[in-house]
Amino acid sequence: MRNSGAIVLLAGSILLSGCNKPTPATADSATVSTTTTTSSTPPAAFDESAARAQILAADSAYMRALQSKTVDSLMIYYEPSVVSMSEGAKPVKGAANLRTAYNQVVKTNPRDLSFQSGGVSFSNDHSMAWDWGTFSGTSDGPNGKLVKGTGSFMNVWKNVGGRWFLVAEISNSSP
Repeated sequence: MRNSGAIVLLAGSILLSGCNKPTPATADSATVSTTTTTSSTPPAAFDESAARAQILAADSAYMRALQSKTVDSLMIYYEPSVVSMSEGAKPVKGAANLRTAYNQVVKTNPRDLSFQSGGVSFSNDHSMAWDWGTFSGTSDGPNGKLVKGTGSFMNVWKNVGGRWFLVAEISNSSP
């Protein structure tokens, strides 16, 4: 099992590059569409600004879901084969295993999460994106002792039919 510092890192590092609005996580979950349409018309030119806004909106929704302890709302952003890595912990492979990890994370009462986005970049063919930044947060540790963590993160996103899914994430702690 992960130590409480690693739990803070996992909880605090994933997707920490959006804005933190007080909208409930369930509102974000309802707006995510999983349908795709097919058409004989050629696809429109890639709108990098719109894609960046979509990724940052997903980051923001993730933060609200984590703080509201709504694991189902977190999982809608992950591809089934996702790999999540945080310092001092074994990689978590697959969405089912990540769900199990998040069920443990929310039990630590993550809060006071803050972050600074470093930006969002795209591959030349716009099939992949990555965002990065720094984070800090607090959770409940052993015997009720508060555990504070800070560090940096990077998320890797895959474009599937115009919707972005997390395929990999990594975080590390700072002294």
